[in-house]
Amino acid sequence: MSPPRHGGHNIAFDLEFSDGLSWLIRIPHEEWGPIDARSMHLDIVAMEYITSRTSVPIPRLQAYSCTTDNLIGHPYMIMDKIHGIRLDSVWADPSWWTGERRRENLFNSLAGFMVELAGLEFDKIGALDRLPDGSVAVVPFVSGLVMIGVSEGPHEDFGPFNTTREYLNAVLALRRARETDPESLAWIALSQLFVGALPEAAHDGAPFTINFPDFDAQNIFLDGTGKVVGLIDWDGVSTHPREVGAVTYPFFLTRDWCPGMYDVDADELHEYRKMYTEAVRVASGGKLDAVTRNSHVVSTLYLAVFGCFGWPGMLLHMGEYVFGSDILVLDVWEGLQHGSWLTGPQDEVAQVKLWSEPDDCHSLTSGKAGQEEEHAQKAKDANVGGLEWVRTVSGWVRRTVLSVVRKCSPKGLDSIARASGGQEVSMRVQSTPG
Repeated sequence: MSPPRHGGHNIAFDLEFSDGLSWLIRIPHEEWGPIDARSMHLDIVAMEYITSRTSVPIPRLQAYSCTTDNLIGHPYMIMDKIHGIRLDSVWADPSWWTGERRRENLFNSLAGFMVELAGLEFDKIGALDRLPDGSVAVVPFVSGLVMIGVSEGPHEDFGPFNTTREYLNAVLALRRARETDPESLAWIALSQLFVGALPEAAHDGAPFTINFPDFDAQNIFLDGTGKVVGLIDWDGVSTHPREVGAVTYPFFLTRDWCPGMYDVDADELHEYRKMYTEAVRVASGGKLDAVTRNSHVVSTLYLAVFGCFGWPGMLLHMGEYVFGSDILVLDVWEGLQHGSWLTGPQDEVAQVKLWSEPDDCHSLTSGKAGQEEEHAQKAKDANVGGLEWVRTVSGWVRRTVLSVVRKCSPKGLDSIARASGGQEVSMRVQSTPG
């Protein structure tokens, strides 16, 4: 037995047998309760379902206990150990991808396994559990609050859900009910607008597929040619919308959609996404590449809906995709904090409430011809920060940009920065006169 390795949630031991067999023991090291035990049980049911019906190379379970009522006094899993080269150790190393080691091998083999996993279809979004008759069915998630990172209860069953939008809006409702900050509520409201617009209508309902919860390079193992030989870390596995399910892009191909968090080449990742989409097309006989093609948009929205680290920045990036302007996104975010939809009394008949801009902002937007240079100087004097004004054929960009002068440097960008762990956020204005 090897010395223990400590992870974020588990302690792991390697067991090596004289006949060459290798097992891995995982023991949770955090406080354990009924919700944890139930979650572990559901993970095990799903993993056994996958291994019994596919050739997807996930660790095969040998023994487990979901409670502390056992000889070691802790819950545990014993599973086959996956051998190979971890993708995150070679992905960015061009010297490794030479000769027969080709990224095409990675994409083709990975897509083949994910298409096979997508062949397991379900009529609802939820967890998988074994029924008394031995069959497996979709049941509610253990707790919606746990899914959004809230440990304090009350914890209640969550789901199952019939559509993508029903599921994501239910998550947003949980977050909105616990949020009091107007700026965060506006970001949540913007998420709701995107939920209504961005997931493809054709993929909104069943069938749903099993997801790979942490579909990233550190959990993918390769052989010497770059082909996939193992996929690990299936905690939280369940049935999900197709665009975030089996044939979505792996996260290492979508990091450019999480701005400010990773130093990546967006154009390069875009080309790799096209390669992976083609691999899914070939593996599925042309049936599933339409699901994969724009799944990075929905998977990024999914992260934002659940409030993952840096989520306002993700919404800003999606807004650039939708509106073609980061400034317009922040204008919408500001407007949501003043409009009746979000701020009006919920127990009264809805009515329109117009938002009046402050006089100091209006004075910069309503000058006469020939005053563009004065406008630009006033903008600079107004502590624009990292913003850069752009002069167009119609003069200096005005109203939309000036709302940013008023709010986005001290407020909107600060809101994004706070949610991104204090990282510096910069913007370049590229807009049309408003």
